[in-house]
Amino acid sequence: MIIKNSEELRNLTGSYYANNDFSKIESILMSVEDEVAQIIGRDVMASLVRESEGEKAALTVETTDGQTLKVTDREFTIDSDGTLRMSDNYSAYGVIGRLEGDTIVLANARAVESCRQAVAYMATMRFYRLNDISHENAGRKVKIDRENEARPFEWQLARDDRAHLEEYYRALDRLMEALQDDPRFWLTQAYKRQTGLIVRDADSLAYLVGTEPSPWLYQRLLPYLDESQRFVAKAYGTGFRDDIMEAGGDMQHAAQMAVALGAIALMGRRTSLQTLPYGLMKIFEADGGGNRKEQAALDRLDSYLKHLSSQQHYWLEEMKQLRDERAGAEQPTHLQMPENDQHNKFMRL
Repeated sequence: MIIKNSEELRNLTGSYYANNDFSKIESILMSVEDEVAQIIGRDVMASLVRESEGEKAALTVETTDGQTLKVTDREFTIDSDGTLRMSDNYSAYGVIGRLEGDTIVLANARAVESCRQAVAYMATMRFYRLNDISHENAGRKVKIDRENEARPFEWQLARDDRAHLEEYYRALDRLMEALQDDPRFWLTQAYKRQTGLIVRDADSLAYLVGTEPSPWLYQRLLPYLDESQRFVAKAYGTGFRDDIMEAGGDMQHAAQMAVALGAIALMGRRTSLQTLPYGLMKIFEADGGGNRKEQAALDRLDSYLKHLSSQQHYWLEEMKQLRDERAGAEQPTHLQMPENDQHNKFMRL
């Protein structure tokens, strides 16, 4: 496991007691670790676990010109200090490498620590939930020292759970960011899926829809981005990818806006409010931190999703008009100002 004892949990969360019996939380840690492995890929998780134990990951690479290295479609070089430098001349985030023959030995301390924090926060939250009430052979019991202890209210427990979830999501953000330039992650199916999208990363998504950059939110949106892109491509017609990537500028922006807005609308409709990533969940959080205004939060969600769908339709129409203009058709008229046709005038009461 990537976390070995109670003292490590204490250092990672600041709340778990170091003298607690580690065996009581060990099974929860294993299940959470398995869930995170499904997000980042089991091979990547196994490599991070070995790295936490002092081992380094070895990865086979191609050498194109004696200095430039290649894994899948990504090219990079290794600086004298071991930092990986990408083909477009920016440094990898926290990844250190050393070339040995046709293999590269990797270390990514930021990814390891972020992974440990994510596992720790989710596991301790589940542990606390299970132990709010003691379980004995006679049933469930609550033991309270009336002079020194008090039973927390439900809204206080809910607020504490949200605090743990917030730290879990932030740790996942740091983990996904640290893995974006890690050659081990480039071999995963998740990375291969995102390379086929016109909204390529979390920064692009944040720029388009105005949310905070969240690599974890982007990862959660991958299937919805893919579905939304297929819908937009069908609306565009033949030659979607070549035309969009070649044209750039306004037409590329319109297509990317339609894809991004459609993906968030799809995710909001198909997942429950509690499963939304933190960056979206905060928009719909009920007042007071309790459950008294849950319906109001759902109403806000429904209104927000309708607004997203309306905005997606706007950008779809903008994309089509720019496509027609590029093909030599009439210059598009702005959607908010209908064309002034003297033969098409009417009044509706």
